Formats: sequence, structure tokens, C-alpha cells
Amino acid sequence: MAKAKEKKAETKEKKELGYEDYSKAVLLTGFVAAVKKELAHGEHISAVRFVPILDGYHIFFNDDIRECKIAVEKKKYFKGFKVRKLENGFKKTTCSLKTKDDYEKVIAKIFNKPKAKNKKK
Repeated sequence: MAKAKEKKAETKEKKELGYEDYSKAVLLTGFVAAVKKELAHGEHISAVRFVPILDGYHIFFNDDIRECKIAVEKKKYFKGFKVRKLENGFKKTTCSLKTKDDYEKVIAKIFNKPKAKNKKK
């Protein structure tokens, strides 16, 4: 009888997660969670889908009649993410997400919320 071939277990090389990669992941997941919370409060929003992509996220939803998409993609040469909102396939808004402090500004711009005005002293 023929002997069965034995497979040798190869050890995979473990890659360490660097600080920059970790901070990008935290920034992205925090922003997606903030958008999810915002979509949950929307009255006319339906058919919400979150699709992870390589270096980003696509968020699809229907707002009344319009089909909307929020694309969060890693910038190629700079720190942070580029956030775009498309309605019925046409670009509506574009903004940049670099830190946690930008969440409110970006969400306000994407969902057409009025901006909080700075008080003058």
C-alpha cells in the first residue's frame, strides 16, 4: 500500500500591528459607529448596509426616494480618510477625516445638519 503524504505544519510569520495602523483602525471603526448611530435616529432611512472594503468602508442606505452611499477610503499619500457622499450615483459632498474631533464636522456636512457657531468673546 502507498503511504499517505504527511503535511508539515509551516509556521506563519506573525506581523506586529504598528501604532499607525492601530490608530487608523480605531479612527475608522469610531466613525462607522458614529454614522450608524446617526442613521438609527433618521426617520426616513431604510435598507442600511455596511460593507467593509480594503482600507475603508462603504455604507449604503435609502433616504426617502434617494439611494445614498457614504464611501470612507484611506488617503493614499496623507494621514486620515477621505469621506464622500453620493446620492443616486452623483457626488454630493466630500470631506476629510483625520482625528476623532472631526467626527461631528464630517457627520454634520454629510447629513446636512446646521453647524454650531463659535461664540465670539
